[in-house]
Amino acid sequence: MKNSIKSLIFRALLCSSFLLSFSASHLLSAQEFVKGGANGFEWRLLGRVFFDGGYFGGDTTDLGSSFQVNDLRLGTQIRFGGNWEAKIELGFGDSKVSLKDIFLNYKFGDQALRIGHQYEPFGNSRVGTSNFRFMSNAASDKALGNSRKFGVSYSYNHGWFNFMGGIFSNGDMQKSKTFDQGYSIAAKWIARPVMRDRKLIHLSVAPLFSSGRESVTLSAGVPTDLLAKDDNAYVNATVDRLINEWKLDLEMIVLYEKWYFQGQYFLNHLNRFQSDNYNGQGWYVQAGYMLLGEKHNYNATTGMIVNPDPKSLELLCRYDVVDLNDAGIRGGRLSDLSVGMNYFFNKYLAAKINYTYMMVGADSPMGEDDFSLIQARLQFSF
Repeated sequence: MKNSIKSLIFRALLCSSFLLSFSASHLLSAQEFVKGGANGFEWRLLGRVFFDGGYFGGDTTDLGSSFQVNDLRLGTQIRFGGNWEAKIELGFGDSKVSLKDIFLNYKFGDQALRIGHQYEPFGNSRVGTSNFRFMSNAASDKALGNSRKFGVSYSYNHGWFNFMGGIFSNGDMQKSKTFDQGYSIAAKWIARPVMRDRKLIHLSVAPLFSSGRESVTLSAGVPTDLLAKDDNAYVNATVDRLINEWKLDLEMIVLYEKWYFQGQYFLNHLNRFQSDNYNGQGWYVQAGYMLLGEKHNYNATTGMIVNPDPKSLELLCRYDVVDLNDAGIRGGRLSDLSVGMNYFFNKYLAAKINYTYMMVGADSPMGEDDFSLIQARLQFSF
């Protein structure tokens, strides 16, 4: 099985290398879509690769240093018929192929319908790894946010207001085919009472309801891609006997001149049979300042912060807390303080460096520990 997966990865990379070589003279135009065929057919290549390195200090497990290639992706985006758009993107890593964005989108005016493998309108992961302010999302978002799911969603964007909502399967498309997957219903409302050049106030609320699962595991750890998931469960709670699940995401974004502020709070409430109901909670606040460059960029259609313009140098700070201790379940508590700096050479290439100080509580499955991590990344995406 492993040999077949490796063979598949090799063939995909070989094919992609051929396509990139064949299209080298058109790569920049592919970024802006290449026209071809009838009915307004347009396409562009998508891809990214992160070159990461890091060093752990002061941890009892003596993790030491690591250098890796992370988040290797290849895909394509297609437009046709005036209103239609399709995206297919695959990830290659850890000796396996993973499904990323795979959806069909239909736009009409300020509205859009989407079907396929996509993020629920909940959490910050949907901003995309290339647009993360830090190298990795906050641990609170990883533990209590969401991953991609198959579903149907609707969105409406009109100036100072956004709505996003949909119904999704609770099954995992990465695993074997199963029935009785359950479902989730998610929505997000965004208001922008202030939206001017270099000045923005973004307020959002996102509730989510899901049913059909017998248990849920919440897990997170160090904000890095250098550790495997099983080695990074510094907080981990498995909650069984589930009736249903309610989640809440509250978010605030403020942009002012060269300053950027963002805060997010997560609540995961699990109703249970013949057991105490469980609440997992987490939150983070982060801020940034443009040492070089004019401003941070914001996508009003998606309601998300995206990368600044080329030649920008960004200084960042974040404080993050996750608490999975509740209802007799000792999932652990952790907090971390991170500082970082990002430089964007152009729209394709960026360099990032992060320092994180971890404070892991006594209830952690991996034991109480305080340690630090410094990590750096060269990021190429198109």
